[in-house]
Amino acid sequence: MTKVVQFPVNPPQKLGLKKARRRRKPNLEDYGQLNIFDQLPDTPIVALPQAGSLFEEALKLDEEGDEKAEKFYLLAIENKQSVEDAFCNLGILMSNNGNSSKAIDYLTKCLEQNPRHFEAHYNLGNVYSDIGNLSLAKVHYELSVQIEPSYPNGYYNLGLVLISLKNYKDAINRINQFVELTPSSEHQVANELIKTLNAIAR
Repeated sequence: MTKVVQFPVNPPQKLGLKKARRRRKPNLEDYGQLNIFDQLPDTPIVALPQAGSLFEEALKLDEEGDEKAEKFYLLAIENKQSVEDAFCNLGILMSNNGNSSKAIDYLTKCLEQNPRHFEAHYNLGNVYSDIGNLSLAKVHYELSVQIEPSYPNGYYNLGLVLISLKNYKDAINRINQFVELTPSSEHQVANELIKTLNAIAR
């Protein structure tokens, strides 16, 4: 006899997409090199004027909901400015417009530029989850939490995919990781899911 699982939120909602931001420049000291410029006393720092980046303009337009954002992301790619992040955010735009195949295309192009692009893996997980390809959603969520283990939403969404795949014990572990990384004000649905899963995973 099949057991019917009643979840507290039916179905539980996954957490949303994540835009890419401009990457920070690597700190040489992270790689065992001394940054001699930090050690020079009384060295004047001269700031050079910078022209506005096409990517940053696209991001600003995107956050304002302006349709011109797509054009500026494409211009940023054409001008080799933050190419991987521009592809990632184009993927989000396409996903939000309901064009999953184009979203996958752009997010995959982002990963061609940088195979460890955290937001691209996380967003691909969301897109594949939306279209019901749970095995690929699982792969990309797992990669996203390996690359960025401090980002809680990846664990939560991975947990939801694992529930759909009836892998309840792993789902509990992943949702518990979400709980560990988030404030208690965000735990209500997660705690109810864990309680339900514990009841059926015995």
